[in-house]
Amino acid sequence: MKTGDAIREIMKQKEVGVNQMAHRLGKSPRLVSERLGQENISISKLLEMLRLLDYKVVIMPREARLPDGGIEVE
Repeated sequence: MKTGDAIREIMKQKEVGVNQMAHRLGKSPRLVSERLGQENISISKLLEMLRLLDYKVVIMPREARLPDGGIEVE
């Protein structure tokens, strides 16, 4: 799963739309949509969005088991 798709999946689970995410970020809905459509989102922008969704980035060994609710980004 790509980063933007992962964020969209979390937003869907949390019932947070693009407009609501934009409001939380203090950004325009267009900017949020553009971020989600990018091939690669910078880690700082990813962290900014994930914090608002009560998620975080974790780096772990490849062989480690993905925790419940976790999403693997390729």
